[in-house]
Amino acid sequence: MQLEIDKLSKAYGEKLAQDGFTYSFHPGVSAILGPNGAGKTTLMNLITDCTKRQGGEIRYDGTDILKLGKEFRQRLGFMPQSQGMYEQMTAQDFLAYMAEIKGLKKKTAAAQIRELLSVVNLEKAAHQKVGSFSGGMRQRVLLAQAMLGSPEVLLLDEPTAGLDPEERIRLRGYIEKLAADRIVLITTHITSDVETIADEILLMNHGKLLFAAKRGEFISGCGAASLEDAYIKRLHAL
Repeated sequence: MQLEIDKLSKAYGEKLAQDGFTYSFHPGVSAILGPNGAGKTTLMNLITDCTKRQGGEIRYDGTDILKLGKEFRQRLGFMPQSQGMYEQMTAQDFLAYMAEIKGLKKKTAAAQIRELLSVVNLEKAAHQKVGSFSGGMRQRVLLAQAMLGSPEVLLLDEPTAGLDPEERIRLRGYIEKLAADRIVLITTHITSDVETIADEILLMNHGKLLFAAKRGEFISGCGAASLEDAYIKRLHAL
């Protein structure tokens, strides 16, 4: 199982959002760090093909994802940083709707929805309308829909935004378990969310991959005491 990004490019006007990004992802948690405007969200959108690339290739197990088409999308789970939701739908109905879009059979979808509502701690709110949810609750619904269908590739764009510390710890543990047999990419500004679960850390800025290493090497290789310290040191050294 391998997701290869090769010389990826994308520009918005004169601004390069992806400038030759190249990397190969394997099963485990890969955390992508970088300041606002670094190109992290654009990278996610290019992998999902929500945004069209201008150059380069994205391959899954050796085949370009554009050729794989629906086959790749069925293997993909995506939690965007923000997403419009049907405000009048309940959490249960929204997940059932997303499961239908993903082509899950009703029996399989029902079992997964029950499990995922428990994972994101929304069982008691399953029949409440999404429009009444707080920001953190909406984040949890989006995370649950990303995990429908047991995707082989899971893209999480700022997954813990709006969650309280206890919920963040719970979700970190679940994400770590998920990554045993799938590729998980996480973008985040909260370094503590990935310091204990990330297998590798990637540092981006201005659409470029500046540095990538195993978590331990990323931290100790620059004499830092924590991932946050290492992030700041490496960002300003490059």
